[in-house]
Formats: sequence, C-alpha cells, structure tokens
Amino acid sequence: MNKTKIVIADDHHILLDGLNAMLQKQADLEVVGIYDNGSALFDDLKNTKPDVALVDINMPGMTGDVLTGKIKEFYPDIFVITLSMHDDAGHIMDMIEAGVSGYLLKNVNDKELVEAIRQVAQGKMYFSSEVSEKITSMVVHQQKKLNEPEEAKLTERELEILKLIAQEYSNAQIADTLFISERTVETHRKNMLRKTNNKTVVGLIRYAMEKQLI
Repeated sequence: MNKTKIVIADDHHILLDGLNAMLQKQADLEVVGIYDNGSALFDDLKNTKPDVALVDINMPGMTGDVLTGKIKEFYPDIFVITLSMHDDAGHIMDMIEAGVSGYLLKNVNDKELVEAIRQVAQGKMYFSSEVSEKITSMVVHQQKKLNEPEEAKLTERELEILKLIAQEYSNAQIADTLFISERTVETHRKNMLRKTNNKTVVGLIRYAMEKQLI
C-alpha cells in the first residue's frame, strides 16, 4: 500500500509531537518531516517529497500564507492543509488565496484530521464546519454588497447647487450666485434627481440629509 507522506510545521512542540504520534498510528499515513518553522519545512521539501503539508499560520521564519504560496509555486503537486487557532474570515481567505486545499481549527478531533488529510491527498478540498460557516457568511455578505445600489456620487458643483436648493434658492438665484446659466442649473438638478433615484426636489433634499451631504 502506498502511504500518504506528510510533513508538519508548527512552532508548538507539544502539538507537533502529538500530531506526529497520532498520524504515525494510521496504516495509510507516514510523517516524513516535522518542523518548528515554515522555512525549515520548505527547504527540506526536495528531500521529503510529501503528498500533504500540514501548516500553522503564525510561525517564525515564514508565515503560513507565505509558505503555502511558495509550496504551490515550486511544488504544485503538494497539497497544503492549514491547522490553526484562527477562525476569522481574514486569515481563512488569506490561506485560501495562498492555495490551501483544507483549513481546520486546532480544536479538531483526531478522526476529522485524518479524514481531512485523506480527502485532500485525493485532490479534494476540506474545511471544518466552523470554517465553512465563515466562508459561507462571507460570500453571502459579499453578494449583498454587490446587490446593493451603488452610492450616488455627486460632483462638487452639484453639491454646491444642492446646498442652495436646500436654502430655497430659485434656479435664477442659484445661477446668479454661481455665475452660471439657469439652463446649467436645471441640467445639474435633473442629473442629481437621476443619480439619487428621486423624482422630486423634496426627495432629493431628504436623500441629501440622510447621507449628511448638507
């Protein structure tokens, strides 16, 4: 039976020893290198030739995202799994962008970790349930932002006119004050109504007050 070769990098020696002992008990897995920093793991890849690298994020020498990026650049066939205590969307997305195939939290049980390694070694992705929830909620949030209408961007001249409209200036008075034609004032007024999706000046002023433009 071909064993799945694994290398591990983590700066907590107790965790390293525990992972090593647990994984060595699996008949189909073989730990071929353990390291307390990312640089040492990377430098030794030409010798270890693993199938899967299990890496922490915060490590001296080379952080997990940098290490993952280098592994995927120089050894694209090696699959990387993050094992971290960080469950925030920022760290998760950094590691996904770097090229990891899996992301597990350090509270994972032995059975799930072994299952994740087996799945990833077959070319599949594996994220623990908490991590999947974070990814899902982030995607939903991004989608909501995409679906929201874009904020109207008024020019400086439009804002000048808007402030005078709010002070109940007529088109003629605004034209005199800003040394422009009444027709230009009317054009700006129409543009502002269109941009802010309002049909009346009252709606336009209410919009401006809500957005603290005046």
